[in-house]
Formats: sequence, C-alpha cells, structure tokens
Amino acid sequence: MDRRRFLSLCGLGVTGLAGCTSPSRDQQPPTDTTTTSPASELRIGFSGLQTGVVGLLEDTYEIAFTPDSQYLFVDVHVDSGTIPSITDFQFHFAGDTYSPKTEWNHPPLHRGEGSGRGYPDTTGKERYWDDGSTDGWIAFQVPETGDASGAVLSWPSGEWSPAEAVRTRLANPIPEFTVEEWVVPETVSPDTDPEFALTVRNEGSHPGQFWGAIDGDGVTTDRLVTLVSQRIPPGESRSWAVRGRTYQMGSAANPVEQVNYTLLWPGEDRSKSARVRYE
Repeated sequence: MDRRRFLSLCGLGVTGLAGCTSPSRDQQPPTDTTTTSPASELRIGFSGLQTGVVGLLEDTYEIAFTPDSQYLFVDVHVDSGTIPSITDFQFHFAGDTYSPKTEWNHPPLHRGEGSGRGYPDTTGKERYWDDGSTDGWIAFQVPETGDASGAVLSWPSGEWSPAEAVRTRLANPIPEFTVEEWVVPETVSPDTDPEFALTVRNEGSHPGQFWGAIDGDGVTTDRLVTLVSQRIPPGESRSWAVRGRTYQMGSAANPVEQVNYTLLWPGEDRSKSARVRYE
C-alpha cells in the first residue's frame, strides 16, 4: 500500500466595512460601553507525542508524517467562561511559537497514550472545536528536538507547562523502533474478529510511542482492521495483542480465498496473508 505524507495549513482573511450616522436632534448620542467576557477556565492534559498520525482515507488507513518533526497532542477541557477559539492557543518551544494544526488532508485518528479504550476504533478521540463542543484534542507540529526548558502552552487567559517527563521527550531525538514479531492468524472467519500479536523494541535512550494501523485487502466491504499504539520504555521490548474487525467476506457460494493484512507504521510496512475459513 502506498504511504502518503501530508502537511498542509491554510488561512482565511476577512475584511469588513463600518459606517456611522450623526444622531438626530431628538436622539441622545450613544453612550460608550465596554462588554467583558468571563475568563476561560481550562483544564489541559498531555495526550501524546509521536512522529505522525494515522489518517482515514475513505475505506483505508494512511500513515502521515514529516521527517524531523513530531506532533504534540494536548487535551483541552473548558470548565467555564468563554470558549477560546482554537487559534487562541499557541505552543512556545525552543524559542519559536507554533499554532495548532487545523487543516488535515484526511481526518486523523488520534488516541491518547493513556487511553483505556479498546480496539478497534475508527473514530479515535474527538478534536477540539470552538463551536460549543468544548472537549477535545489539539495538535502542534514541532521540530523533532529542541530546548524544552521553557516549553509552554498559552491562551489569552492562562498557560500550561508540560510535565518534566514530556519536556525530556521533546528535547531528545525520537527513538527508533524495531518490529521484532508480527503474528497474523493462519485462518480467519467472517464471523470471528481476528487477533494480531506484536513485539516491538524501542532502540532509543528515551521512552517513545509506537503507532500504526493494520489494513486488510481481499474483503468485500471496507478494509479497515484496527489501530495499534504502545508506549515502550527505552531499550526494552513490549509484546501485546490487538483484535481486528469482522468483515463481510462473502458467502461460501462466492468465497474470498484469503485476506492480505498490512501493518502500516513509519518504518517498513509488513504484509501477511490469512486464509478465509467458512463454517
């Protein structure tokens, strides 16, 4: 499967004209008034730090990343006051200021590093919207490394500083990962969710987030299978299993002989096949 990379941001400028008229003899001149909105009370939480994202392109996943950069995800909860616009947020890192990434070629499927939600899940966590839906994530695309001692997220009524562990990850190179093992079932059934096993090693000197997705080809409907994500300590290997989705693989009268599964991740993709079993 081709891997597509994307990075796009766009802006929109709006201009307006205003006019005024002189008050008539019977009218009193207007009184100047000032309206203030209550300050926003926000709760900010670290959600993830990784080299890219899994995007959703119609009926398939795609991996999107840009060399020498990484994505910082934060969760924003508005407890009270005015809902800030997403453009009000700025992340200050390594002497530069970064605005949230708001335009994506395809919807990203982000899952927080501490998420307990089970797979599969094609929607991920909700993005932050400033139209009344107050909870969600915001992503900043920042350099791969930099001085993070003064890293801070700011908005008009406050600021938030990442924990020391997050600042350490921001300041150090993104660790490289090795997929030591990827196990695909020998046979799959239209009525049973397939289970995949992975063993991945973090080759770096700092913890990092391994992320990717599994696609299926050879089914008669959508090809989405599941997302994969695991935080791995430095110099260690982690083994875990993920369960995929059941598909309409056709009836015994019109069978699909096999499904080709592909593990998509920022390294080298891995593909294996499983025979379809009809019972």
